[in-house]
Amino acid sequence: MLNLEILEQQKKYALLLKNSSASERIDVLNRFEKGLHKHEANLTRALKTDLNKHAFESSIMEFSLIFAELKTVRRELRQWLAILYPGMNIANPFASNKIHVESKGVCLILSPWNYPVQLTLTPLISCLAAGNTAVIKPSELTPTVSLALKEFIEDTLLPKEVTVVLGDGAVAAQLTELPFNHIFFTGSPSVGKLVMAAAAKNLSSVTLELGGKSPVVIGENYDLEDAAKKILWGKYTNAGQTCIAPDYVLLPKGKSKEFAEQLKTFYHSNYTLNEKLNSDEVVCIISEKHYERLTSMVEEVRNTGGKILFEGAHKPTERLFGLTVVGNVSKESRVFTEEIFGPILPIFEYESLEEAVDFIRNKEKPLALYVFSHNRNERKFITQNTWVGGVTINDVFLHISDVRMPFGGSNFSGIGYSHGYHGFLEFCHLKSEVHVSRIFNSTSLIYPPYKGKEWLAKILRKIL
Repeated sequence: MLNLEILEQQKKYALLLKNSSASERIDVLNRFEKGLHKHEANLTRALKTDLNKHAFESSIMEFSLIFAELKTVRRELRQWLAILYPGMNIANPFASNKIHVESKGVCLILSPWNYPVQLTLTPLISCLAAGNTAVIKPSELTPTVSLALKEFIEDTLLPKEVTVVLGDGAVAAQLTELPFNHIFFTGSPSVGKLVMAAAAKNLSSVTLELGGKSPVVIGENYDLEDAAKKILWGKYTNAGQTCIAPDYVLLPKGKSKEFAEQLKTFYHSNYTLNEKLNSDEVVCIISEKHYERLTSMVEEVRNTGGKILFEGAHKPTERLFGLTVVGNVSKESRVFTEEIFGPILPIFEYESLEEAVDFIRNKEKPLALYVFSHNRNERKFITQNTWVGGVTINDVFLHISDVRMPFGGSNFSGIGYSHGYHGFLEFCHLKSEVHVSRIFNSTSLIYPPYKGKEWLAKILRKIL
């Protein structure tokens, strides 16, 4: 559990950081980057141990986004911290109006197991850039990575700046009971609700990066070979354990069999050797419990009249789950109702785009939407008639790759944003300041007595 003396130290230090300059914060981020380069190899080995993640996949999907975040934040931070001057208010023309970008104080970052390095350190960069201190609680499901993160933080930053607390869900629950100024949580919607309820007791502000069933819509004339190649990569990256992984596919009526064959072809060419999963390339399912959950999902499809359009060979002893493409899925089955978070891909056919859009809208708002279409009208109809966190057209994942763009969900799929300026603002408070002039204070015109001042009210309504 967290040493409360350290928490008190962080509170005191947060007050000093509140007035720190952009240069001082950039110095911290430079120290952060130097330490990350030093510990990258150890963190990469930890990712291999806990998730069987290939070093190249770790480099692309974990570290590249962190270094891109660092580069953007350091380049833009002086501008982000600059005092804003909204201009003169005609009702009080001699007053000076300012907006200060201030830190929030002591923050709690609760990070997940699926991208345990990236999803811990990216919000931490925003937190430090905003001038806060932080307590980090990484996932107990990736213990080697969590320990490596703790070693990196302790070697790079002071406890009064950032401290790492290890432990299970009970420790996380205890932390959320403490009066942090902001809580940044990445994980499932069900746990997000618990975090938000706990934060409400202290009126702590929250950022919730959640998930949901992110749909794919393939347009009438889009090339199925191209779509299958891209969708398969998105579905099988990190073994489907990605909050923005394609969860299910909607495609025109009569094309399911052809699409499944295309998926099968690319699956065998990219992820298998002699039709068996390539253990050197494929990320494992995080735990036996999650592996059994996916297995039971497939069995439920079989037992409720669904079709197994393709099922790759599994390696249960290594927790490697083969791609499984299913169709004719019951609306009561879990692959229909729950976020799958694994390499099971349900396919649904539609007769009209209106039907496809209704299908999406009848579920909770997803974190991502993928539209494969070269037809402008098709794309416009789908994107304008759905509520989603973010959209990629004719590919997957790419809306998260540019750290200048906000990443976040809507309602069930999240609250708030990460990355770049928008992630920075999550850890900031915008403080308004009005400095009334000694020359003339127009506010005195509205002091009592009010009788006979109706004319002034009419004028104020026009000029405000």
